[in-house]
Amino acid sequence: MNRRTVIELVKIKITGSVTSMLNFMRGREAKGKGFNIGTAIIIGIIVIAFLMMMGFSFGVAMVLGFEMYTQNCLWLFFPMGFLCSAAFALIGTIFAAQSYLFDANDNELLLSMPIKPSYVLLSRMLALYVLNFIYSTIIFLPVGIAYGLFFHYNVLTFIYFVISLLMIPILVTSVASIFGYLLGLVAHKIPNKNFLTVVFGLGMIAVLLVVGLNLGPIISTLMENIHIVADKVFNKSKVLYWYGLAATDRPNERMIPGVKYWGILPLSFICLLVSYFSYRFISKKFIRTITRKVVTKKKKYVEKPMKPSNIQLTLIRKEVGYFFSIPAYVMNAGMSTIMSIMLGVGILMRGNLIVEWLPRMFPDASSNLIALAVGSSLALCCTINDVTAPSISLEGKTLWLLKSTPIEPMKIFFGKALLAPLVSLPGVIFTAIASAVTLQLTAADILFIFFIPILACLFSGFLGICVNLRIPRFDWSSEITVIKQSLSVIFTLFLSMFFTAIPFVVAIVPAAFLERFSSVWAYGICIIYFFLLVLLEIFYLATDGQKIWKEL
Repeated sequence: MNRRTVIELVKIKITGSVTSMLNFMRGREAKGKGFNIGTAIIIGIIVIAFLMMMGFSFGVAMVLGFEMYTQNCLWLFFPMGFLCSAAFALIGTIFAAQSYLFDANDNELLLSMPIKPSYVLLSRMLALYVLNFIYSTIIFLPVGIAYGLFFHYNVLTFIYFVISLLMIPILVTSVASIFGYLLGLVAHKIPNKNFLTVVFGLGMIAVLLVVGLNLGPIISTLMENIHIVADKVFNKSKVLYWYGLAATDRPNERMIPGVKYWGILPLSFICLLVSYFSYRFISKKFIRTITRKVVTKKKKYVEKPMKPSNIQLTLIRKEVGYFFSIPAYVMNAGMSTIMSIMLGVGILMRGNLIVEWLPRMFPDASSNLIALAVGSSLALCCTINDVTAPSISLEGKTLWLLKSTPIEPMKIFFGKALLAPLVSLPGVIFTAIASAVTLQLTAADILFIFFIPILACLFSGFLGICVNLRIPRFDWSSEITVIKQSLSVIFTLFLSMFFTAIPFVVAIVPAAFLERFSSVWAYGICIIYFFLLVLLEIFYLATDGQKIWKEL
């Protein structure tokens, strides 16, 4: 009975998320379930993204594996794959663990049922394990395939590979769960917890972006020093060394007799031990954590004269306040600001290389090519800003409150859509100033670099509202489900990036090869294109959009 209860809870959690994400909803939550065009499109997008990431992992594994083989340290192959896949999975779930385990909206419902709280926690950890398994497989499965192309698997090595594939998400789930608990504990005692969480999360994301941009030099340095890394692992972590010997089963000068039979046991034991103690520790604190009341310091009321406020500005302030009140919302939907600022930093540091090398690469290029390249890059960064894609879905069960107010739907739509350029504005201003200081640009070029990303943000913002109206999702138990896993977010992200790239391709290609290609034509193409798209989106919201809003 106990086992069946946990299995049913896990099944409900996973199937609910998957089914809700794959339902292609038109104007309201889907009443029917089945395979349709929307399901096929989203599955295709997910499969392509996974294949691209796995292809990259496979290429890196092949390059590093060959270098390890030539330097007689192939035993390092699987330990490095284990650590990299664990780190990738941990990054994907560590900030979601706290809301996934403790802040679900169905806490009161589940606690009112005759179900042990420890079973509720176990079901959520198992669901988190499934998510971590998917993340870790993206890295570790290509590692196993790459090894199979180097050497044929024997039965024992293949079994060890499968065990590793199962152990990685166990370790990651345990660490993410402990981090989620500690984050909630610390945040409860800090007055401005959301601000600190956002700063910490954005700092981590910035570090990851820096690492991603320098991944090539990092891999080259690792290849040059692979033997040093192997010596460090051998001297500092015998558990990983034994695991590597057992998994690869390749002879070398450090081979230990019989290690191929027991080498994986210490690492597996550590993973299971960490998992057991993390579950036991959190289960004792689970009730206290999810029922904890947040005590806030009461503010002293100061009587002030009441002034009428503009409805549109009030709606915009509402959206801005709600955006910054959810750390996961900021860290997942506000990536454009970080990327835009990093682009500006790159221009400040390496802007002279752009001015020097771009004319050499395209000797017949128009003088506005640099501005077009910077403006298009900044606009594409802004399209990653998908703050409006989950905006309507996040209203959730309180949507009726907004609909019951005597506010025109178009004002609500504008209030939500204008959040996109407001969030991206700091990065756009910084990069525009960096371009003006570093690059040899005219006043028209600088204005283009500033206004085009703003127009792209407006397009992306209104697109998110249009898509979310057609594909809402109100059956969420945690905000992170809508922010990261909803169909409207995925559609908005890909559609905005695709349509944003079109005018720049049309403008940049002639500018790269035609010296007489006028800046009026180049800038005019981009400005008119985005202006017309925004007008079409507003027209749609004013017609079909208002009808759909009334039916939600």
